[in-house]
Amino acid sequence: MASSASIPPLDKISLVGGWVETALWGISSVVFMGVCWVIFLKTDSKTNRWMLGTTSIVLYILATVHISATLRQLLEAFILVPQPPQPLFATLYFSNETSPLALLKNVIYTTVVFMQNLIVIWRFYIVWGRNWRLTMIPLVIEFSRAGVAYAGTIILARPGIDIFGSTLRDLGLISWSLDITVNVTVTSAIAGRLWYMGRKLSIASSSDTRIQSTYGTAMVTMIESGALYAAVTVVLLGLYVSDSPATLVAIDDATQIAVLVPMLIIVRVGLGLTHGLPRAYRSYVEGQAERPVSFSMGPLRFPHRRKPTNFGGQISVNREVVTTDLSKNLADDLGMSDFKGTSEDPEDRSVKSSDPLTSHVRVW
Repeated sequence: MASSASIPPLDKISLVGGWVETALWGISSVVFMGVCWVIFLKTDSKTNRWMLGTTSIVLYILATVHISATLRQLLEAFILVPQPPQPLFATLYFSNETSPLALLKNVIYTTVVFMQNLIVIWRFYIVWGRNWRLTMIPLVIEFSRAGVAYAGTIILARPGIDIFGSTLRDLGLISWSLDITVNVTVTSAIAGRLWYMGRKLSIASSSDTRIQSTYGTAMVTMIESGALYAAVTVVLLGLYVSDSPATLVAIDDATQIAVLVPMLIIVRVGLGLTHGLPRAYRSYVEGQAERPVSFSMGPLRFPHRRKPTNFGGQISVNREVVTTDLSKNLADDLGMSDFKGTSEDPEDRSVKSSDPLTSHVRVW
């Protein structure tokens, strides 16, 4: 029998990890309520409502089942202890990865990561003009990664398997390495495409007023969210490589973060909680001079009116705001329709351009 000194304090590690996971689930619950409001209750939510809504609901249900299993484990390890109590019962309890609750949590983690990566790939598909040929590359990598991850989960459920053994180590390294690769490359491709389209839109604008593009705001949001999950995966990989006993507990916390990241993108974009947006609106409003302009960001409107100078006649100066059908469709698909600048001028005319990114330019 191994001495107590050779057994890691899994009871303390699991207790702390359970508290952290509970806090993360609480944050996810608040964000999930924001997602439901943005997707289902906002009157201007249109495109892909059911796609984003269904995936968010499924992810939140999985996160809730996962935290429920964690709390049940804490009860069985510390409260529902068989009498007489066995020495180091809680530590030995959490070291058993073949129990039904442990197996359930491992399956949920693998499924949540799989769904989270599919959502990122779906956004890649939307941003890159629904080009399914390009989308097949990350899809093949992700399905391969998921197959390796599920194989490792099945092997881990066998009695007597060492989590840091050679077989599981190889599968874990492959799975987490591919996970990082998919997230970093796909997120970078999305950000690069948004930067390119935002630049083309800025060049196509004939207005002297400089507006921070919706694409730039969405690009920063995607990079921040992708970096958050990638950092968590790197931490998991580092813990596993160092044979840390906190690896499995960190997986529990990573499950909640994997659920939180895609929902956080929806809420941040839908509510305008993105970097630089208030400053962009303020700069644009301050630059207007001769006409009433209002900006719509969800249900809030920020009007700005200045009285035009009277030179003895009626002079009306129109500022041009450039948008494209492509940008409008992209905004609807990613839930960014609230970021459109609108004016009160009822006239709407079209200007043709040879650039496919700037065709059907609308001028208000």
